[in-house]
Amino acid sequence: LSIKGLIFFVIGGLLVGFGTRYGGGCTSGHAIMGISSLQWPSLVATCCFMLGGFFMTHLLFPIIFKLF
Repeated sequence: LSIKGLIFFVIGGLLVGFGTRYGGGCTSGHAIMGISSLQWPSLVATCCFMLGGFFMTHLLFPIIFKLF
């Protein structure tokens, strides 16, 4: 409930929207429906989503939160 939290919330929402558009669908759609129907692009997209999430959480978040 602070300005900093609101800014992170808005930026995060924009990045999710951009990623959804760029990836051709949402992460849940690719992971649940795409992989269950054995679609190769959905498997690749899901792996990239997971790797990006791990990278952000373990490498970039500590740097971002030390700056702010």
